[in-house]
Amino acid sequence: MTSKLSRITQAVLLAENQQQALDIIVSGVCDMLEVEVCTIYLADYDLNQFVLMAATGLDPSLIGQLSVDFDDGLVGLVGQREEPIHLSRGDSQPHLSALEQFNQEKLSAYLGVPIIHQRKVLGVLSIQQQQTRRFEIDEETFLITLATQVSSIISNTENDAIIEDDRDHLVRCISGSPASSGVVIGPAKVVFPSLDITTIPKRKTDDIQAELKALGKAVKRTHLQLEKMSSRMKGLVSDQERSLFDAYQQILGSAGIEHEVEQQIKLGYWAPYALKLVILQHLKAFKSMEDPYLRERADDIEDLANRVLGNLLRRNSRKIHAEPGTVLVTESISASMIAELPIDNISAIVTLKGSATSHAAILTKALGLPAIMGLDPCQINRLDGKTVIVDGYNGQIFVSPHQTLIRQFDRLINEERAFYQDLEKDHQSPNSTLDGVSISMMVNTSHPMDFEKAQFSGANGIGLFRTEIPFMNHQQFPSEKDQVEDYQQVIQGFNGLPVTIRTLDIGGDKQLPYFAIEEDNPFLGWRGIRVTLDHPEIFLVQLRAILRASHNSQNLRIAIPMIATISELDDAMRLIEQAFAEVEQETSDLPGKLYRPKIGIIIEVPSVVFQLKAIIKRVDFVSVGTNDLIQYLLAVDRNNLRLRNLYSHFQPSVLKILKMIIEQCEGEQVDLQVCGEMASDPLAAIVLVGMGYRELSMNASSISKVKRAISRFNCSELELLIEQIMQYETEPKIRSVLVKAMEAKGLSGLIRAGN
Repeated sequence: MTSKLSRITQAVLLAENQQQALDIIVSGVCDMLEVEVCTIYLADYDLNQFVLMAATGLDPSLIGQLSVDFDDGLVGLVGQREEPIHLSRGDSQPHLSALEQFNQEKLSAYLGVPIIHQRKVLGVLSIQQQQTRRFEIDEETFLITLATQVSSIISNTENDAIIEDDRDHLVRCISGSPASSGVVIGPAKVVFPSLDITTIPKRKTDDIQAELKALGKAVKRTHLQLEKMSSRMKGLVSDQERSLFDAYQQILGSAGIEHEVEQQIKLGYWAPYALKLVILQHLKAFKSMEDPYLRERADDIEDLANRVLGNLLRRNSRKIHAEPGTVLVTESISASMIAELPIDNISAIVTLKGSATSHAAILTKALGLPAIMGLDPCQINRLDGKTVIVDGYNGQIFVSPHQTLIRQFDRLINEERAFYQDLEKDHQSPNSTLDGVSISMMVNTSHPMDFEKAQFSGANGIGLFRTEIPFMNHQQFPSEKDQVEDYQQVIQGFNGLPVTIRTLDIGGDKQLPYFAIEEDNPFLGWRGIRVTLDHPEIFLVQLRAILRASHNSQNLRIAIPMIATISELDDAMRLIEQAFAEVEQETSDLPGKLYRPKIGIIIEVPSVVFQLKAIIKRVDFVSVGTNDLIQYLLAVDRNNLRLRNLYSHFQPSVLKILKMIIEQCEGEQVDLQVCGEMASDPLAAIVLVGMGYRELSMNASSISKVKRAISRFNCSELELLIEQIMQYETEPKIRSVLVKAMEAKGLSGLIRAGN
């Protein structure tokens, strides 16, 4: 059976379209199981019917014509029960009425199994026979296994069918990940990259000097191109956001990728293949990382490589032409590609790959372009020339919308414009509740490009600075001197406001290109403080650099990630004290003073919550990292799209553990903040403030939204709201109550904007 199953699934994978795949399945099943009839019905949720889409052993004219209501016939019964139905005398059952209407021969043996993808019934796969027959258990499990394997294939081709469906009344919607908020209606233009580093063949060279010279020229041309891109963005985005191109220059520089490629050329490879070897090594490291922001750095590396490759091969990138209002659709996009676009004519960007954490997404937000990155699988070339609605709030693209839908979104666009104009009025208002309770709003950042936006929105400091990025901009562990320069930029950039620097958080599947770690279970593996305690030579250099960078400053806080036990905390504190003593002695002759920083932990591992009383005696502050805390509490990979409905900060267990944390910290001399994505959601922010959290750290673009939300509530109102939602047992009920509370305050726009 295994070999038979493999033959069918392999044939299906090679099919050119969904119909061909379905035909392969039914004919293959009939041949391999030696049955008279095999059918596939697919669900049409607009009509609440299963429609016969493929059949062997029946009149071909029935395909696409024969339909069964969701609650009718054996097909409907399989769909309702969501389990196999096996009958040895199906002709005695009333459920075969649909076939009898078409004067088909009565069939005695029936076995049907549901085709289900992510809890949704996509259709029914069944086999039938005229003679009485009891299908064997192996035949039943074969059909079940086949149905589970083809469900994902059918699901992937559903979007292609949606695009081509020309029924006037149909709402054709494809989902993705929202990367930049906003709504746009316009014509889609599909573009594809012209160069791909992964396609370069392996070749040797006899003239190493010529290849080195060619590389040098290509890198020089790429540097000039990057300078032009940066100049083009001047006036469109802030200087901090333009500094992204400086980071590109550093990655490409003589101490970076260029040097590594030179070493490969000296081994006898021609320059394009040497470039490929180096880049693939970096891509493997970046793409294996858990942190979405860090994982998306692979796109930047690949884009740089393709630019150098184009210059090596003397091929310029193809310029993109677009009419005003164009929605750009592409497989993937990079920040440098955006810099070459005719920005004035682009109204939105949609990509098949990528996420909201990419540098490209950061630029789309800065430019005010709605964007969806990470579209559900589909053939994007079919979108070319079609009118689309891009909903950057909910991550949805509507294809060839009917006029009623266009009018609905036109109203949303007008409402959105008025909403953001009104929101700008809050930029200089205090960060407080309606009754004047002050709430510190901090920013989570990995790059100085966020500083200007954060300060303009009224940020009270940096609640989380991720130090992985400076480490990734080097080809080996950065020196103490290099790190001092990076951290000084951060500490001095906020002029005395609190700055929390998280110590190096690598390991598991978040790796450095030069420090790869391979594990069977990376999520529960060697990561965060576990790595740096095992390598004090790395940890102490970083601590010394952070402390040196803070000389004569009193705004530094150091956060330790992934603490799970008291022993880990004690060991980390010992090394921090050691580093402080060393730096204090070494800087004693310098003007000013080295101030002792505040030390805290990030609560990400649930075990810490049950040791918090002992921990808060040892630290100055506690930061709740809701992203990982929720992941470990619910045993849900937060990057797994199949589990996105389960991963929610409104789950009752999540709210209870957050309440436990604040209750244990109450009355203690310890600062408390939330630094996960939960703080960026206006709907969740009112929950946190109602519980008693007074410091929230979020991405810069969320500050104005969260500020508006909390400013409309008195603390007493929010405390009563917490009492109410803590009584409920399900996430949907809790969310519903919160939505009603926001709507009652006239904050409906924030509910959508916070998604």
